[in-house]
Amino acid sequence: MNIWKASACCLGIHLALFGTQAYAESTVPAGFEELVTGQKLWIDVNLLGQSAGLFEAKVTLDTVQFLKPMDVLNALNLPIKKESQQYQQLVEEISQPLPRNGNLACSSNNNAAGCGYIDTDKLAIIYDENDSKVSAFVDKKLLPEGDKHALYYTPTRQTENAFIHQQNLNIIAQQDYSSLSLQGAGALGVLTNGYIGFDWSLNAYREDDTSEQSVDIDDLYYRQSLGQRHYVQAGRMDSRDLSSNLGGNMNFTLLPLGAIDGIRAGSSLSYLNQDEASKGSPIVVLLSRKSRVDAYRGNQLLGSFYLDSGSNNLNTGNFPSGSYGVTLKIYEDNALVRTEVQPFTRTGGIGDGHMQWFVQGGKVVDDIQSSDSHEEMQSASAMQAGLKLPLGTSTTLTAGVAKIDAQHFEEGGVEWTHGFDNKLLEGVLDIQANILTGSGGTHGDTEQLSYNDGFSLSVYHNAAYGNECQTDGHRTDYADIGCYETLNATLAVPIKQWSVSLGYTKNTNTSLTNDNYDSSRSFEDNMANATQANSSSRTVQLTLNRTFSVSGLNLSTRLGGYHRSGDDASNNDNGIYAGFTLTRSTPANENGRSSHTSVSTDYEGSQQGSGDFNYSASQDWDWGANNQRQLGFSVGGNNTTDMNADVHGHLNGQYGDASMMLSDSYDRTQQTHQAALSGSYNSSMAVSHSGFFWGPSGTGSPGAAVAVEVNQDEDSDTENNALINVDVDGGGSAMMGQGSKALFPVSGFEPENVSVIENSDAGRSSMANITSGAGKQSVFLLPGKMKIREVKMESHYTYIGTLLSDTGKPITSGHLLNSSSFISSEDGGFTAELTSQPKALYLKTTSELYQCPMKVESKRDVVRFVGETHCAPIAPAQLPEKLRLPPPAQSLASTDSRD
Repeated sequence: MNIWKASACCLGIHLALFGTQAYAESTVPAGFEELVTGQKLWIDVNLLGQSAGLFEAKVTLDTVQFLKPMDVLNALNLPIKKESQQYQQLVEEISQPLPRNGNLACSSNNNAAGCGYIDTDKLAIIYDENDSKVSAFVDKKLLPEGDKHALYYTPTRQTENAFIHQQNLNIIAQQDYSSLSLQGAGALGVLTNGYIGFDWSLNAYREDDTSEQSVDIDDLYYRQSLGQRHYVQAGRMDSRDLSSNLGGNMNFTLLPLGAIDGIRAGSSLSYLNQDEASKGSPIVVLLSRKSRVDAYRGNQLLGSFYLDSGSNNLNTGNFPSGSYGVTLKIYEDNALVRTEVQPFTRTGGIGDGHMQWFVQGGKVVDDIQSSDSHEEMQSASAMQAGLKLPLGTSTTLTAGVAKIDAQHFEEGGVEWTHGFDNKLLEGVLDIQANILTGSGGTHGDTEQLSYNDGFSLSVYHNAAYGNECQTDGHRTDYADIGCYETLNATLAVPIKQWSVSLGYTKNTNTSLTNDNYDSSRSFEDNMANATQANSSSRTVQLTLNRTFSVSGLNLSTRLGGYHRSGDDASNNDNGIYAGFTLTRSTPANENGRSSHTSVSTDYEGSQQGSGDFNYSASQDWDWGANNQRQLGFSVGGNNTTDMNADVHGHLNGQYGDASMMLSDSYDRTQQTHQAALSGSYNSSMAVSHSGFFWGPSGTGSPGAAVAVEVNQDEDSDTENNALINVDVDGGGSAMMGQGSKALFPVSGFEPENVSVIENSDAGRSSMANITSGAGKQSVFLLPGKMKIREVKMESHYTYIGTLLSDTGKPITSGHLLNSSSFISSEDGGFTAELTSQPKALYLKTTSELYQCPMKVESKRDVVRFVGETHCAPIAPAQLPEKLRLPPPAQSLASTDSRD
């Protein structure tokens, strides 16, 4: 009996469920069938808050299924390899209908706690039907590690190896002199994490009857990253990378580290997230509920944070350097509930806390000027190594050694940073000292001190005693550190509204020359005949500056004096100087033109000479938000001999930066003119299997690139001028139309943002609608890598008019087959948005199929007014071929709508 009752209950439930569903499907009102069968919509897909673009999907009451799932997966830019098991699992999951989870959308449940998030170990989505947006979620292990909170960036995947080159051309031409300089820097991506980098230059000049040309290759090497912290490279290379993040920020000041042909290995900070690494000591606040936390340094508001309950780390990336107490005021429901003070220290140093090191060896390639030792030094071998060891958060030790053939050198250094927090001092003190010893009595030392706390103090001392102190000063040696001593000290203090600066400079140069060198005599005899030359100079200078702003005018004044003395009494001098600059800038007008006017004059008087007046005036006009075009002129001169004038222009565009100047100088004493023409052109290019690209100038070092390609609409016409706006941090910006492509060079090993949005200029005849590739994306590219951003867009036109039947009656409803949006009213008025400019509209009502000829009577921007249009009934066979597709294959974005 119990079994019979259970079976009857199950049968009743089955009939209730499936009977109700069958009844519902049979009673769906006309025009609402797609709510049950599903409708095709363009949906904005997001991952980690960043848009991956618009994608077409079939949306039902329960699921979302993407029509091109692989396009969606590629746009998510997950850092996994396509041959991995995780990737194949994602392919399978995204190809299936995905549960909507619409109940978790924040717009559907009044931003309830926990909305907008799913914790999942596979692909899941939240569909927000109010905004036509999908938020995608995947296993946390698959999320990009190179986000803003990671200490190291992860290179962007789905990139191409490319040959990326930047070139700079400079020319000068005048009466008896001309010069041409062409410089280039390139990178060729190799394998996954490697590249070939190089720098080269071509120089040519002519003066009177003399001419000279030269081609130099400064760097040519292959570099391979070994994880995120180490690298190895081989080829020709100088020391520039060692003092940057690429080589671990080694700060050797005197150690011989010239160019070599060889191999280098070491640690690197090239993947380091500098924003994360430069944060100070952590500030942790415990909250029992969602609160606002205001952080203060004294009375200075450092930031406001809206945090959830639990343990929270404040983002201190924008806090000023120093060591001080941070007062935290905690508000719940905008009511102050408690206050606490936490210590904070930020020194401004950037590192990952690990020891940095390098070792290299090879052959010296430096240019040697001494003919006697040229062959010897060209074949000289070099071995160099160094390390940088952090001790805690405030002290760093450095040590380096170099062996050049039989010569050896050692350098050691210490750097100490301390933040003060007391009534007298609240700034940061940096002290660095290095000392060098080497063969043949070579020695030297450098000391640097800087402090900034409203006022600034800096002291720099550098003393070097190398081979030049003991041998002919005209000889250049790879291992020679020079023979000089310099001391610079500067104190800058704000006094009321004035900026006061006091500086002291001392320079001493020593050289040993032997004009009577005899190779047949001994070295000691030649040294006895050598002559040592010493020269020194000292300068003390006081400068006062102040800036005024009155009625749109900026007045910058300067006043100062100096005292100069030295070994040569004829160069001793005392002098004063004073001057001002008056500037006025006008904002851009309706045509986008802005202007800048400047007038300045300076007076300098000294005991050694008469007073000189120098004057100048300039006028510049700029067009474009980023000064894409500039035209201007300037005039100037002095009260004694010279007058000068020039006309200059600058063009900054998608295909490079060009500038030119025509100048003329007039000597009133000689009554002669000297005209000159100078110009420059800077650009970049990239070649990969995706094609050839040409773009604006880059950073000047081996870099990477982002390329954007916009699809070509087959139905586009001559009036199609819809544009999209593309902006790349560090790579420039461009407005692009259909069928175009653009290159944006960026720095390698640097995070950049790529933004693609629709252009909102209402003055165009058509408006862009991006269907794929829109939004903002962060990229981190290695040199020689290029990220291709494919954008699909449609041009939209708006038609307004009245639809009448062949009998003159208003057509009040229907489904417009060749429109993406259609709204009609009871009097036959309609508004339609189309992706082309058709000769006719095709309207399907419940009883007829109409052809409505379009004749534009007037046009204003993207809106076309067609007046009254008489529609004629047609047979289905008379429809254009692309409109004869069965209903499931047609876009359902155009729906029946009435006012």
